[in-house]
Amino acid sequence: MMNKKRTISIKDPRLQRIRNSLRYIILEAATEEISRMMNERREIVKKLQNNSENKGLYEKKLELIDKIDKLRTAWDKSICVCPICGSRVNDMTFNPASKSWYCVKCYQEHHEFYVVKARQGEIWKNGGGRSSTEWFP
Repeated sequence: MMNKKRTISIKDPRLQRIRNSLRYIILEAATEEISRMMNERREIVKKLQNNSENKGLYEKKLELIDKIDKLRTAWDKSICVCPICGSRVNDMTFNPASKSWYCVKCYQEHHEFYVVKARQGEIWKNGGGRSSTEWFP
């Protein structure tokens, strides 16, 4: 895993189209898989309402919920989408503190916010935290 801030910037419009198309394909695959698992979970819930004694179905339901959460978390932390604005077409910057990718604009805006708040003493008061703005290096 990366442990430094890194920005991936693509200038060539053709490469940008390819990148955006790949992100769209990944989104469609993730959405389809989540939808499939949600439908399967719904069917299990219906069966459990009729027969609450089936422990295997209950465990299968919990397993599906866990898989859905993991897939959503992977999507949110991926380079495919900015978790703040939802952009899927911008260049992205990796934030090692949160292990997530943000579009360059959101990363910069939040970096400036945390730097200003830290300088004003509103973040990490009373020596109870970090002395720098580690979240956005």
